[in-house]
Amino acid sequence: MDSITLQCPITVKARVTEKFKTNMSNNLTHQIEKITAEIAHIDKDQKKALADQNGENAQQISMLLQSMEGEKQKRLAMLNDMQKRLSEIEEMSIGSEIVLDTLTRLFEVKVGDTMPEVMNTEMLIEDGKIIEIRE
Repeated sequence: MDSITLQCPITVKARVTEKFKTNMSNNLTHQIEKITAEIAHIDKDQKKALADQNGENAQQISMLLQSMEGEKQKRLAMLNDMQKRLSEIEEMSIGSEIVLDTLTRLFEVKVGDTMPEVMNTEMLIEDGKIIEIRE
C-alpha cells in the first residue's frame, strides 16, 4: 500500500479587526440580554410558585423551586462566562490571531510524506474571508 486516507484537525483562526470585535461584542451582548431575561423569568416563576404554595403540595412546590433554582444557577454561570468573554474581546489587540474552532478534513498521505506538515494545518480568516491556509 502506497497511500492511505486520514482524518486530520484544522485549526481555524481569526485575525482580530475592528469589525470582528464589533460583531463578537454585539453577539455576546445579545446573548447576555437573552440570558438576563431568562433569569428574570425564572425569578418571576419562583415568586409565583411561592405565592401559590399551599399545605397539600409543599413537597411538590419545594422540588419545583429546587429545579428552578438549578436552572437559574446554570444561567448565572453562563452569564458570568459571557461577561468574561466580552471583556476579553474588548482587550484583544487589532491584528492578533485567535483560535475560533477546530474542523476535520480528510486527506491522503503517501509514502515519503512528512507527517508534521500534514498534521499542522491552519486556516486564517479575516472578516469572514479565508485569507490564508497554512501547513
